[in-house]
Amino acid sequence: MASTWSRTVGAWALGAGLMACAGAPVAPQREEAARAGDGWVQVWSDEFNGTSVDASNWIINTNVHVNDEQQQYTTSPDNVSVSDGTLKLTARLQSNNGYPFTSGRLESVGKREFRHGRVEARIKLPVGPGLWPAFWMLGADIAKTGWPACGELDIMENVGYGDWISVALHGQGYSGNTPINGRFHPSTPVSDWHEYGVESSPTDIQWFIDGALVKTTTRAEVEQHGAWAFDKPLFIILNFAVGGTYPSGVNGAKEPYFGVPQATADLLRQGPQTMEVDWVRVSQRR
Repeated sequence: MASTWSRTVGAWALGAGLMACAGAPVAPQREEAARAGDGWVQVWSDEFNGTSVDASNWIINTNVHVNDEQQQYTTSPDNVSVSDGTLKLTARLQSNNGYPFTSGRLESVGKREFRHGRVEARIKLPVGPGLWPAFWMLGADIAKTGWPACGELDIMENVGYGDWISVALHGQGYSGNTPINGRFHPSTPVSDWHEYGVESSPTDIQWFIDGALVKTTTRAEVEQHGAWAFDKPLFIILNFAVGGTYPSGVNGAKEPYFGVPQATADLLRQGPQTMEVDWVRVSQRR
C-alpha cells in the first residue's frame, strides 16, 4: 500500500472449514436463509478441510520479489500447510535464495476468478512490527494490462500491529501511496479470529470486519483519480510477507532487516510466526 508494486510472476511483469476443530473454533455464521433473503448465494469456497493445498483452487507462487520484502516464498510444508481445518502460511528466520526469511503465498489465478460479489475469509494473524500478512485481489487481465491498470483490491493488510488492519484500492492514477485507503480496528486483537470481507459492484466497493461495514468507496470517488478497474474477474491472493516498504514506512526500521526491527527479528529467531486461514468464501447476487 505504501509503495509502487512491481514484480515478476511467471511470465508476468507487474507493479505489485466451516467446521469445528481444535485449530479453528467455529465462528458465528450468517443464516443461509438470510443470505437467500438478501439475494446473496455462495458460489465457491475453500474450507481447508484436507491435508494439503487444493490445486484446483490455488497455486503456490514462489517467484515474487517486490517492495524490498525480505522473504523467499517456498512450496515447503514448513511455510505452506493445511491441517486441523486451516491453511497455515508460516514465516521463518531461514536463509533462502539470498533472503533472510522464508514464507508462503497462495494465488487463485487461472483457477478461481470472480467478477463482483462478496469475498471473505476468516483469519488469525501473528503480531510483530514488520510482519506483513495480506488477503487481496488482482485483476485477472494483469498479463495483458500490467499493474496497476489491472486493478488491485486490498481486503486486509497488516504490518504487525495487534489493533489495526488496512484496506486499499490501486489502479492507474491511484497506485502505490494510493489515496484510497483506510485503517480500521477490529473489536479484539488481530491475533483472534476475525472475518475480513469485501463486496464489490459496478457502483462501489465496501469493506467489512466481522460483518460490520467499515468503509465504502464509490466508483465516482475512484474516477476522480483514475480509471475504475474493477468490472472484471479478479483472483484471490493470501500471502505472508516479512519486511518491505510498507512495514518500514510505518515502523521506520532499516536494521537488522528492511522493515523488520530487532524485536521482530528476535521473535522470529525464537520461533516461526503463522497467518492462519479458516476459510475463504465467495458469494454473488442472484
